[in-house]
Amino acid sequence: MLGVRALALLEGRHAPSLDDVARLAPPILRHRMALSFAARAEGVSLAEVIATLIGTLV
Repeated sequence: MLGVRALALLEGRHAPSLDDVARLAPPILRHRMALSFAARAEGVSLAEVIATLIGTLV
């Protein structure tokens, strides 16, 4: 959340938006999430999971 707030301030806005969250989600979540063995066995990628999360956000 701090990163999203910082991004909004750097772009001259006082409040973050959902677009800011969607923009920062991939680089932040990429190293914070891990797939289960079952997901890896099914061929699910971390990028797909993050894209799904962003899709439900926006």
